[in-house]
Order: sequence, then structure tokens, then C-alpha cells
Amino acid sequence: MVKVVVKWNKEKYEVDVDPTQNVECFKTQLFSLTCVPVERQKIMGFKGGILKDDAQWKDLDLTEGKNLMLVGSAVELQKPEKPIVFLEDLPASKAHAIASSLPAGLSNLGNTCYLNSTVQCLKNVPELLHVIKQYKPKNPNEFSTLLKTSQTLFGDLVKSHTPISPFMFLTAFRTCFPQFAERGKEGFLQQDAEEAWSQLLTAYSHELPLEGETSHSSDPVSKSVIGKLFGIQAVEKFICKENPSEEPTFRKETLLKLACNITIETSYLLEGLKKGLEEEITKRSDSLGREAIYTKKTQISVLPQYLTVQFVRFHWKDTSKTKAKIVRTVQFPFTLDLFDLCTPEFQAQIAPNRKIMEDEFNKGLERKRKGMEDKEQSPAEKKPDNTNNNSNVDSNLNLDPKPNETGKYELIGVLTHQGRYAESGHYVAWVKKAEDQWLKFDDSIVTECNNEEIKKLSGGGDWHMAYMCLYKAIPVPKVESDSNSTTTTTTTSN
Repeated sequence: MVKVVVKWNKEKYEVDVDPTQNVECFKTQLFSLTCVPVERQKIMGFKGGILKDDAQWKDLDLTEGKNLMLVGSAVELQKPEKPIVFLEDLPASKAHAIASSLPAGLSNLGNTCYLNSTVQCLKNVPELLHVIKQYKPKNPNEFSTLLKTSQTLFGDLVKSHTPISPFMFLTAFRTCFPQFAERGKEGFLQQDAEEAWSQLLTAYSHELPLEGETSHSSDPVSKSVIGKLFGIQAVEKFICKENPSEEPTFRKETLLKLACNITIETSYLLEGLKKGLEEEITKRSDSLGREAIYTKKTQISVLPQYLTVQFVRFHWKDTSKTKAKIVRTVQFPFTLDLFDLCTPEFQAQIAPNRKIMEDEFNKGLERKRKGMEDKEQSPAEKKPDNTNNNSNVDSNLNLDPKPNETGKYELIGVLTHQGRYAESGHYVAWVKKAEDQWLKFDDSIVTECNNEEIKKLSGGGDWHMAYMCLYKAIPVPKVESDSNSTTTTTTTSN
């Protein structure tokens, strides 16, 4: 990072410039500080005059402490039609009624937002909550203690509307994974939320084996409830680049997440996922008798009910010995289609179900065109509401969730990071409640928001940006026919 000083009107701002990002990213940062739209900005102070959008930082005299001038008028913020009334200004009875309609947040016990946000996202998986609720330890150990404290914590979160302290759960988590108990001069250090998410699911997999399996299995994840809910079955193909005549080798793997690799060419989630499924590695070649470079290509053979996606936003910087952040904008969809990432065999398996979805959607459009629908949206057109409010996690619960049978997913949770480094900044959970209704869990503070707020989490500045996304499978519509009409219902696992 290179720190520059930007003068705008009578104000001065210190701004960190990331030379690996483009000029538009820098202008987006200035917009967040000044409300001057990117298209109105004229930035002076570099050689060559006004800074151009296609300029390259390496070609500019970018130096630490450089003084720049921003010219441009800010957009006027519209005054609300009605005065804003804060919760604390309301009568006690009305304030309590509003607060009690929202679920409970989690108290921050000293840089624990990374774990709080992870818990709030996973709480949106009712099947997981049900299994944890029924859990009875067989052999007491550190993982079983973590499961029991999880049982208590999730139970409290479902029932309560006031902030909860996760002290016992946090203590058990740090006992299982001591690296999360690292301290600095001012107390416990901030940690990486993705690492906490992965470690938590791994711990659960050891204590939640499928019926007939044991926690001592050679592959505890794939043989567990966690593997059934979140496990991505993949086929890895290894091709030797240094000896094309060498026969490719294959390996089956169970993954708990897909990685979205971010480069200067990545603008959309699916692009990053494709990059993450192909990489170069070094391993021993039997044909050459030495280490060689291989291309590893991964295809998905089975998709899970719940899909976890990680945006690879942090990279190690030797100079600062920290995980620095890539702030590039990467848009993620509310509906994700992974058909192109699957093996031909799996594509053929789910193709008929996708045809059913397409046919039913087209029927809905046709009925609408002919004016045969009510004013309310027809069942065929409705997107399945795969979310839940956790008020009753046992209601309509599918205790034997099937793999994804369509290749399509609906976004139900986003874990964001705000800041420049993984081990600093702040993590927040955004969880879907219903169509165009979301809940923002900022530790103990819970507020409502909508789809427009979620769209702003794609990155490009210093605002909250998506680091983990949680998707839920969109099921096959169930078609029910009679002599007069055809209706479509969607079976969910809630």
C-alpha cells in the first residue's frame, strides 16, 4: 500500500493506494469518502496532468505521502420524506415490540466478530441445527465439548431476542484450536473467519458421523452429516505439462468449499470459480523420475444441499508479514448456476430436472401473458423461499437432504470483511430471512436490510465486502396435474 494525501475543497484525506488494483478502485475509495461520483472526479498531481481511468500505477510517480487534488462536486444526499426516529427515542413499549421481532445477536468478547459472523451464517442451516440439537456424546473429548456448547448456543439463539454471550462456546473452540487464542499486547488477536468456518465444520464432522459410520473413519468429512450437507464431490485430473505423452491420472476428493480466485480479469463469481478449479502444481512424475509441473483440473461430480464459496481476497505480503486484501469488485448472484463446472455424467443426470424447471417457468410466463393469473405471483413463477427464521427448526424439516438435483442455488448468507488485512478489520454476517428481506448481524446489533444492500457487498472500496457466501440448493419443482389445470409446487428441505 502507498499512502497519499488527497485535498478536496477544505478537506484532506489520507488514502491507501493498492498498486495492484486499477484507477477505478482508487476513485471508488474517494467516492466513499467525499460522495463525489467517479464520473465527476478530476484528480491532479501526477505527471501528465489529470489522472486517466486507463492509467497504470507503475507508469505514474506514485510515492508515499504524495499530495493530490480532487476536483468535483458531491452528490446531494436526499433528505428522508419522514424524520428518522431512533429506537432509543421511542416509547419503551414500542421499542421493545420492534426489538423483540429480531433474532438475537452475539456479544463481541474481544476481536471475536470472525466467529460470531460464522455462527450466524451457519444458524441459517436448519438441518445442521437439528442434528446438533439431537447430539449425544459417545466418547467425551475436546470436540464433543465443542458440540455441547454449540448445542447450548444455537438453542439460545433460536429462543432469544436479546444479545447472547458465547463465552463457553468460544472457550471450547479455542481449546480445540489453540491458534485462535493468540494474544497481542492489547488482548486476543483478530482471526481469519474462513479458517474459523472451516475448522468448526471439520470439528463437527468428527462428532456427527452418518449412521453406520464412526468418527474414526479415514475420511471423517465425507462420512459425516457435514459431508452430506456441505460436501462437494469432485474429480481431479492431473496432466503432466512436461511430458504430454504421460497418461493423465485421476483422484476423487470431497471439498467443503469452492474457491473464487481473484485476478485483474475477475469481475464475476463464476469466473473466479472456474479459475479456482484449474491450477498448476508440482508433484513427482513417474515417467520422468523427478518433480514436474502438472495442470490440475477439477470437475464436480456431486453438488451438496448447501454450497460454501470463499472469495480468495487475501494474499501473503512478505514485507509486512500480513495477509493483504484484494479489494477488486467481484459481483455474486442471488441465483448461482454451476452446471458448467460439473462432469459430463453429472450434467446428464440433472439435465431432465433443469428442463422441468425451465418448462414450468415458461408456463408461468404464458399464463401471465394470457391474463390467467391472479394479481399475486403464481406458484410456478415464485422463487422457492429456501430460507428460514429459525423460530422452529424442526418445522417441515427434511432429515435426509438429497444432493443438489438442478445445479442451481439460492443465496442465503454472506459473511463480509471490512478492512485491509485478514487479521484486522471487522466481520459481519448477512442472512436471508425472506424474499428481499435480510438480517445484518453486526455482533450484538441486528438490523434489517434488503437486496440492494446485499448488492453493495461485492467489493471495490472500503465498505463491507463478501468473503464467504452460503448458497442453498434450488429443488426440482413438483408438478401436480389434474384434468382442469396444472399447478407447480416446490419441495424444500425446510
